[in-house]
Amino acid sequence: MKLEKMQQQATGSRSYVIMRRIWDGWIRRYLARLIWTFVLMAVVAGTASAYPLLTRYVFNALADGRAAEVIWLAPPAIIVLAFVKGVFLFMQTVQVNALSLRVTTDLQKDMAKSLIEADLEVVTREPAGAFMSRIMNDLNLVREAFVRLANNLVRDILTVIVLLGAMLWLDWMMTLVVVAVYPIAMQPIISIGNRQRKASGNLQKHMEGVTSLLAETLQGSRMVKAYQMEESEIKRTKSAFDGLYQRLVGLLTGRAKIDPILEVFGGIAVGGVVALASWRVAAGDMEVGDVVAFITTLILLVQPVRGIGTLNAITQEALAAAERILILLDIPRKIISTPGASRLSVSNGEIAFDNVGFCYDDDTKILDGISFKAHAGQMVALVGPSGAGKTTIINLLPRFFNVTQGSISIDGQNISNVTIESLRQNIALVGQDAILFDDTVAANIAFGRPAASREEIMAAAKAAAAHDFIGDLPNGYDTEVGTMGNRLSGGQRQRISIARAMLKDAPILLLDEATAALDAAAEKQVQTALTTLQQGRTTLVVAHRLATVREASQILVVENGIITERGTHDSLTSTKGLYARLCNLQFFGSE
Repeated sequence: MKLEKMQQQATGSRSYVIMRRIWDGWIRRYLARLIWTFVLMAVVAGTASAYPLLTRYVFNALADGRAAEVIWLAPPAIIVLAFVKGVFLFMQTVQVNALSLRVTTDLQKDMAKSLIEADLEVVTREPAGAFMSRIMNDLNLVREAFVRLANNLVRDILTVIVLLGAMLWLDWMMTLVVVAVYPIAMQPIISIGNRQRKASGNLQKHMEGVTSLLAETLQGSRMVKAYQMEESEIKRTKSAFDGLYQRLVGLLTGRAKIDPILEVFGGIAVGGVVALASWRVAAGDMEVGDVVAFITTLILLVQPVRGIGTLNAITQEALAAAERILILLDIPRKIISTPGASRLSVSNGEIAFDNVGFCYDDDTKILDGISFKAHAGQMVALVGPSGAGKTTIINLLPRFFNVTQGSISIDGQNISNVTIESLRQNIALVGQDAILFDDTVAANIAFGRPAASREEIMAAAKAAAAHDFIGDLPNGYDTEVGTMGNRLSGGQRQRISIARAMLKDAPILLLDEATAALDAAAEKQVQTALTTLQQGRTTLVVAHRLATVREASQILVVENGIITERGTHDSLTSTKGLYARLCNLQFFGSE
């Protein structure tokens, strides 16, 4: 019992922190709109007390023989009351929904911003579906709770206050009966709410998995069909959705317990009031109209009290989702410009790696003692088996990751001491997977320079040997390339990616297996474009196809995170090292 109480206190403290952050960060800025919403709610709640008071007048007037007075006054009063309540209820609903959408949209923007600015290590260690689930599914829970809290909780609390005031005015003794009963029902409802919060957190985690699974299955549909794994994938998705069903049923079962509890306690309250009222009428202490008005008020009280009880569970579910949202928003950034960092000034573009080492947070060593220089205008190639650390070396230069040992410099300037913005402005990257965005060809080429003119875009496309095929597209440079550029061939996507690097015109170029996924014809076209792109630039190349790096000024052979060989193509082939063996395999088919 003591442990449960401590857990409830800890949950309550955490809930306060979450709500305070949401309030300070995203709701307070709309305080004026929120106050106006409360005014509308107050009017709606005020109309609730008018009905029982009007009922009291009608019954007492009829008992006194004033039927004509009731006929002339009561119907118009009821119509006016209903009209006022209807108009203000409509205004309140629109205002609350607009405000909730505004707040949750702001949250979504900030979540997307946090992900876009997050370190590459953070974004790549979890499937994209997990992040999408938080931005969409978790936000929907928060939005639903916000709407219902604003629409129902505040209005219901105001209604309860107004109705209790009316009941006190009608008869304080019977009001005490009601006030004594309902608080007893709150304890089990609070316990249910705490369990709902935990269940909701589990549900959202499972939802992440389902979203990721669907994204993975659809993205890998080609392989699924090629290997005839449709049945296996169908079973996986069925299992995932069955798990989702079970968690949703559990959550809804928890919510379903609340109404019966309140129904029972409501029945106790009504029964007690009827018994007490009957005794007082028989004693001549109350009129029939007063009894009818009080019972009407009590019946009207049941719905808002029930709503408040249900909302506790929904609030706990939303707090679980909000906690996950805040975790995403609080993702720490390690890759930042150091205080007082200067702008990188590139005169020659000389790159120097000095005893560079790198390991992940779990202390898994990826690189150790990497040292080399790429002089201005030179091409340095990184070759070796898969997983040796070649791409990691490339990723360290633009500070996608921070070195954990040694230093990297450009023209004698340590990249850790310059601003990230100026560092990346001087580096262009062409990877194996030509990443295009669902936009026009022109917009994709100008991705690094949105203000570039059409003439500059076309000049870059010509240099990348892309202008001719772009001209054959339905709308030329204004053709939409589709999601990830799926309306274009691999070679076309890669040449647009090269045109993008051409347009950026950075002095340092990184090529990460830029031709590895292409056929022979496409590779020849792309290689010609890459040769043009490399002119006058210091280039680091990761390559498995050794024919593309034969002319490199220096070739570095990387094995298990260390450089085991270095030299030119001719010097390395004259030895019996790994590079010579790889050349024999690729060029002659034997070791």
